[in-house]
Amino acid sequence: MKNVFIVSNDKFFLNKKNIYNSNKNTFTIVNCFNKFKKIYLIARESKKKLIFKDKIRNIKLIKFWNIFNNLKKINNSKILVISLTPYNFFISLILILLGINKKNFFLFLRSDGFKEYKVKFGKIGFLIYGFMFFILKKNTTILTCSRSLTLVTNPKLIYPSEIDSNWLINKNKKKNFKKNKKIKLLYAGRFREEKGYTSLINIYEKLDINSSLTMIGNDYKYFKKKNYPKNKDIKIFSQVSNLKNLINYYDECDIFILPSYAEAYPQVILESLSRLKPIIIFNEIKFLKKTFPYGLFNCDRSPESLTENILKIKKNYNKIQFLISKNKVFTLENFIKDLNKIFK
Repeated sequence: MKNVFIVSNDKFFLNKKNIYNSNKNTFTIVNCFNKFKKIYLIARESKKKLIFKDKIRNIKLIKFWNIFNNLKKINNSKILVISLTPYNFFISLILILLGINKKNFFLFLRSDGFKEYKVKFGKIGFLIYGFMFFILKKNTTILTCSRSLTLVTNPKLIYPSEIDSNWLINKNKKKNFKKNKKIKLLYAGRFREEKGYTSLINIYEKLDINSSLTMIGNDYKYFKKKNYPKNKDIKIFSQVSNLKNLINYYDECDIFILPSYAEAYPQVILESLSRLKPIIIFNEIKFLKKTFPYGLFNCDRSPESLTENILKIKKNYNKIQFLISKNKVFTLENFIKDLNKIFK
């Protein structure tokens, strides 16, 4: 296969030199196909430059009405759909109706859409996702990074990662805590309801412990600045595109907190563990401890349970960092090799 078609729900901006996108994870996947003759993105176009920039020379953005003009190329290419959204489903349905061969058609699910749609839209969301899922399940090969996705059986497993050498050098080891030291907590991710960020804020404001919470992320339409919490110990920053700055956020924190209601293989866990930082998750995603046996602590979604875990980590911090170093490191290099084995 010389070409690959990638269906993405993201918006992209292209000029003669660069391509811009608001989702770094999408760029990671697209870059895995740099050795292909041509990468075709079936996606929406942005009218302005977005936060992440890359130099991908062999890429072309096509809109959905141009699918018919490229049908012959599509039939002779591999197709990858990144996540299941209404836009991606619409594009996929067109391709299915045009007779695309299932063996060349792949759907990549990074998280459990059933759980996410239920959190966002209730039972109707669960049913809507289920309708889209069952149609694409019959007509695609599912790629995923988790064995725990709802109704997904025998998928092809791949482990996406953005961890390169920058993440694996100059780690802060064996950090001792003074008795009254303020514990620095960090959340990094999207500000969306299913990610549990509002739940984290509500719980944090009830904590009776000397601590601070730093939150960095995007999607500010879901979280207006006028509604920021008034707690002086909560600091909120926009999404970080500079790798050095992002690593610095991890290095400055003591504990990373992932409050999501649904996840499969969160990139932030890889990032946090690569910097030897313990992670607290809530019980809805405690299955992640099977993939990452060292460094993850699960608790109830309550201030009492969260406090208990923070104090336990603080007391055993040196030992926990040593155990984290035993985790298998999933790297970007491994991800590129695994994906290319499937798409070669």
